[in-house]
Amino acid sequence: MAEDAPAPTPAPTGDARTASAAPLDEETLRAYASAVRALLDHGGFERTGDVQQAKRWDFDHITRWLDANGRPDRRLTVHVAGSKGKGSVASMVAAILREASRASGGGPVLLLTSPDLHSPRERIQVDGRPLSYLEFAEVAGTLLADPEAAAWSYFEMLTVMGWVAGQRSGCEWQVVEVGLGGRLDTTNAVAEKQVAVITPIDLEHVAILGDSIPAVAREKAGIITGPCEVVAEPMRASAIDVVRERSAEVGATLHEVTEECALRVLSSGLEGQKLDIRTPVRTYRNLETALVGPYQTENLATALRAAELAWASAHPGEDLPEAAVRDALRGFRMPGRFEVVKQQPLVILDGLHTPLAARRFAEGLRTLPVPKRRVWVLGVLSDKALDEMVEPLLAAGDDVIVAPAGSTRSAEVGDVVRVVNARGAIAQQAASVVEAVERAREMAGERGAVLVVGSLYVVAAAREHLLGIAGDHALGLR
Repeated sequence: MAEDAPAPTPAPTGDARTASAAPLDEETLRAYASAVRALLDHGGFERTGDVQQAKRWDFDHITRWLDANGRPDRRLTVHVAGSKGKGSVASMVAAILREASRASGGGPVLLLTSPDLHSPRERIQVDGRPLSYLEFAEVAGTLLADPEAAAWSYFEMLTVMGWVAGQRSGCEWQVVEVGLGGRLDTTNAVAEKQVAVITPIDLEHVAILGDSIPAVAREKAGIITGPCEVVAEPMRASAIDVVRERSAEVGATLHEVTEECALRVLSSGLEGQKLDIRTPVRTYRNLETALVGPYQTENLATALRAAELAWASAHPGEDLPEAAVRDALRGFRMPGRFEVVKQQPLVILDGLHTPLAARRFAEGLRTLPVPKRRVWVLGVLSDKALDEMVEPLLAAGDDVIVAPAGSTRSAEVGDVVRVVNARGAIAQQAASVVEAVERAREMAGERGAVLVVGSLYVVAAAREHLLGIAGDHALGLR
């Protein structure tokens, strides 16, 4: 968008992660757009994919800034790392704590997640709502004007902005999702944490985190930094062994979901699930969730146990209110994760980016009433294990439309087509995600299914097209 062009008003998105109900004036949108452009110029691995730059990570400079500025990150904290499900778990923990805090007259809950789908405002949420355009611009302006932050990356800027926003809003709690890895991630500069959560570990970013499961697990377990409660979701033995060792090393108390919790799925469908979960606190019967897919029940149990432990750390002798759990889970949505967005044809979106995520998505397809006639829309980033990702997803004869992921880090469409064809599937190319989705819908027909998977850039583009979400593209950003 040219600097003097009229600023369009983004459309409401229809979910709690991206909604903005207040009318917006042109001056506010200009300030916001200017702030986002300046933040994007800060670059970093998330923007460039430069592995050598990522290998030089540390957060000492962030810690020094936080110390010099009154530790805006200091509050009751749940810190979440892992290869699969960490965004869902972090968001569920925040939703549960938000309901519990409201019921008890407590303070707001800050949620920091990444990446975003439609706007970086989504990454910083106070009590379930992204920062307003004005507040985002104001907080960004403070850091952009600070010479100490001049060399920070885009991710570092947004993380510290989240902490500053939390301080401004008087947040009592925060749930912080790791960006990449854990040990050297910017989020690990946090002053203290009551609970650290480790979700399932898979091979990812091997050039940065290591080329074995134990190596990746050591980086993820690096968020276990002292005596705190640790919740470990079910994971392979070579990963949980590392989590156990790290917990013992720093005097943390480990809670393995496989040992402390039991769950029973009562019903499951594309509209959601109903289940019983037993934890050391109580048995929650007939819990309702709109989350789809068998793996989400493990994420839910993990989030619930983490919320129980976090609540107990701040309210000794007081159990997490059951009504708060029920209300939080009943209303919880996770855009872009096995998300059903259309019918006739059925359209499902999933931002899967690791082989484990692909396997779990495929498991969901086997257990849910998804039409047999399926057309895939696929777009991935260049640093992903593409062969291992497509292996559990595609079968011989499947129709696949490959689209560019819409990032400087996108894999070459021709390279993706060759991998897909090698699986025996039938690949064709599209110039954009929108073109791919429309072609797939036509091919699937009213009784078929369109499965949009891969990079969150692809999922975001599909959501914006199918749900009428303007996002930051309407401002000439992204």
